[in-house]
Amino acid sequence: MDTTHTDRCAECAGALPTSGDCWTRLHELLEIETRVLPTLEPEAGMRAHFFAVATYQLQHPSRLTRETLDRLRAAVDEMTGPSAPPIAHLRRDMGRFAAGSRKVTRSAAPTDRSHLDRRWPVSWSVTAHDVTKGQESEYPDAVGRWAVATLADLRAALAATPRHGG
Repeated sequence: MDTTHTDRCAECAGALPTSGDCWTRLHELLEIETRVLPTLEPEAGMRAHFFAVATYQLQHPSRLTRETLDRLRAAVDEMTGPSAPPIAHLRRDMGRFAAGSRKVTRSAAPTDRSHLDRRWPVSWSVTAHDVTKGQESEYPDAVGRWAVATLADLRAALAATPRHGG
């Protein structure tokens, strides 16, 4: 039974869950993780978790500062690359980035994109909704593919010629 509304998220254009709040999708991913990640080698489990949370955040940029989004995007790019470091390295780097007085989050409406390049996508080729519809046994690969697709969508959008002074 499909429990989604026909409404779409203002930030990712994915189908909204019954709650009407796309943030629920992140919780659905974390629920899947409670069942799947314990069956994985720790490195693979932590990497899958990183991809899920980071990719969700990149597709819902109203919650993070521009500096944080830029760092998160670079981290996803690094972790999907051919020479990805151990996840512990990334966790240390991200912890140092977020430490101290640096502001990493922001309170804004999902439609507030004032801190972004105007070309930042509002529609994505793969969303959290797509990942939650897949087989749980495919979850680690699915979140990795989601991360790669999100980076590709970002690269394509940001490489496009700015419109109207963007």
